[in-house]
Amino acid sequence: MRVLHINAGNEDGGARTYIISLMKGQKNIGVESTLLTFQRGPVSKMAKENGLSVSVIEQKQRFDLSILKPLIKYINNNNFDIVHTHGPRANYIFSLIRNKVNAKWVITVHSDPRIDFSGLRGSVMLKLNLHALKKADLLFYVNPDLEEYFESLKIPTGKTFEVFNAIDFTGINPTFNRQSTFSLLEVARLVDVKNHRLLLNALSKVDFNFRLTLVGDGPLMDELRELVKSLGINDKVDFVGFKENTGDYYQECDVSVLTSKSESMPAVYLESAAYGKPVIATNVGATSKIIDNENGWLVESDNEQELISALNDAHSLWKDNNLDRKGLTLYQDARDNYSIEKLAQKVNDGYQATLDAN
Repeated sequence: MRVLHINAGNEDGGARTYIISLMKGQKNIGVESTLLTFQRGPVSKMAKENGLSVSVIEQKQRFDLSILKPLIKYINNNNFDIVHTHGPRANYIFSLIRNKVNAKWVITVHSDPRIDFSGLRGSVMLKLNLHALKKADLLFYVNPDLEEYFESLKIPTGKTFEVFNAIDFTGINPTFNRQSTFSLLEVARLVDVKNHRLLLNALSKVDFNFRLTLVGDGPLMDELRELVKSLGINDKVDFVGFKENTGDYYQECDVSVLTSKSESMPAVYLESAAYGKPVIATNVGATSKIIDNENGWLVESDNEQELISALNDAHSLWKDNNLDRKGLTLYQDARDNYSIEKLAQKVNDGYQATLDAN
């Protein structure tokens, strides 16, 4: 089986990690896969760094359609069995040539399309993306909350397939190192859906000392900096911006946090697990499939009191030097259930079902 993954190429968040993890897993189980992007950027760079096959057909601008003929030729000449698109632009571009290639078409829906776009251009992109989703042979999804949405779009359940996030646990053996000050980490873009305000408001009301590091860029940077000042916790919060490698930040925290209003199954849970650090997370999307009371804390979305209670409990365990128990439990759960090989095999099952459908 020959698989071509297509992504616009400018992705630097969870979707990029997912694509690279999946391709590494496919390589490990003997599935031949190649990545094609529309620009030289963070996705192709990460793929090359991981020894994966990469091609680039460059677009001059976002809706440059001059790439369509070269793309058709590339796919058909290389006899790909599956074209696997990731992201609205890749979905839309491939929808325009769907009937001119021989391969089956599958899409991974990495996040909820309803909250991915804003403004006039966003509404146009949403329509184009939904049109593409309806035309694909199979939709992979990570967020179980999308099942009802697909039904509302009249996409048959036989054309949807639930998968999960994964990371490479090869050679990972986490050791817990307690920080001298209780240290929290949130790795997330500074956008509304990540709901940093919930965490900042909650932390302004706790009675213990802490350090919070926020890794990520986004349009809310200035607004959140002002909020931190107004809450009187400016000296306890560090905004470090986007970082290509976050390992040192996980190593230097005691607990990681994600307070999103909506999620699928973020890679940050698995990254935290790889470093043996427990997670405080809002109970959205597929979060409860990996985070529970044995390896972290689940709080209801937008529930400040529950979050404060979880923070207090985590601080108490930190004070007693008992956080490592939860962290190592999370590591073991993630390693056993969310390896890149298990993801690749799960996705391969979806491919095979699609190829067998006709």
